This record gives sequence, C-alpha cells and structure tokens, in this order.
Amino acid sequence: MVVFIIRMIFKTTRLEFVGDSLERCPFADTGAERFLYSVWHDSVIPPLFCAVEHNSVALISQHRDADTIEAMLKAAGMGAIRGSTTRGGASAIKKLITLAEGKHVVITPDGPRGPHHKMKSGIVFLASHSGRPVIPNAFSASSFWKFQGSWTSIWIPKPFSTVYYLVGEPIYVPEEISREEMNSYTDLVQEKMEELEQQLAQIVSGKPVPETIPFRKAA
Repeated sequence: MVVFIIRMIFKTTRLEFVGDSLERCPFADTGAERFLYSVWHDSVIPPLFCAVEHNSVALISQHRDADTIEAMLKAAGMGAIRGSTTRGGASAIKKLITLAEGKHVVITPDGPRGPHHKMKSGIVFLASHSGRPVIPNAFSASSFWKFQGSWTSIWIPKPFSTVYYLVGEPIYVPEEISREEMNSYTDLVQEKMEELEQQLAQIVSGKPVPETIPFRKAA
C-alpha cells in the first residue's frame, strides 16, 4: 500500500534534471560503462520512483532489518543485492559485481546506521576493487514531507511538486590504494555530495541556477 501511494504521488510530480545530469543518470544510455551511484540515505525515495524502468540495483544490508527495504525495492521495480562493501574482502566484492553485471549500483554511503550525511569508505573500497567510478547524486523538491527516523529522516515530495535531480561527474578510484588514499577519496566524494546539496538548495530558494531539463520532454 505504501509503495502504491508513493507511486501515485510521483505520477503528479515534475522531474527536472539540472544542467547535463540527464547524460549520467541511471536512466541514461551510458553505453557499456556502469557506475556506483552515491545517494544519501534520506533521499532514497526519488531514485526509486522517478522512472518506470530501472537499469540499476541497490546494495542493501544483510541484516534482518533490511528485509522491509528489499521488499519495497522489489515492489518499486528495482533489484536489490544483499551484501557489504567492507566485509569478505576481494572475493565478496567480486560476487557483488557479478550479481550486478549489466546494472548500475545505487549505494547509500551514510547507511544503514549513520551518522546522517557522513560518507563511509565502503563505496570507495568497492570502486577501487571493481573499476567502477563513483557518481555523486543529489535530490531535492519544491515541497516535501519529512519523516524523522532514529538517526536520519526520509523525505517524500508532495503531490504536484517539482523534483530536482543533480548528477555529479564520475570519480575514478585507482586500484590497490592505501588507507590514506582511501580516506582522501572518501573525503572527495563527501565534498562533491555536499556541493550538489548546496546547489539544489539554491534552486529551491529561487536563486539563479543552471538550466534544468524536464525528464519527460528529454527522454
């Protein structure tokens, strides 16, 4: 029922891609290249319901509390992979990539227990071992509801609002990086995620922003 209600809400919303974001989003034709999309935990609803078809899967926890999330993902039409970016070493990473073959992978780098909007190194570790670049993502809306959880919130756009989608440039992580290098790349992804959030905050506040492209017209 919850998935149905959210789906109906998104049928009334308008999706706007900022700048050239449409070229690198999960709904675009990216050729043979596949990406790791970094999405903050409180913004997981828009990428689930922005498009009818998904060319991506979500990496979620192996814990029992992720069962509900997996069910919601499947109901929304997106696949799910149960696993970890930091446990099991190279063999576990290889298995994750095999399961996601041909698909982009969406990861919430501040989940599943926070802190809120604090980047963890798992996505960088996965990028280093898989050869897939990290792409920062940010979402916002002209109006939305916010539901507060134990350590973060989840926001859902209100009916007939405009949802903005801003996609950053790919961040390529070398193989066999040191711990210091991994920390540096983690800080870099954090910085880029924060920059995107600030740009979208300007959009919502009505300040001058780059051109936006309506998804339905551009698709």
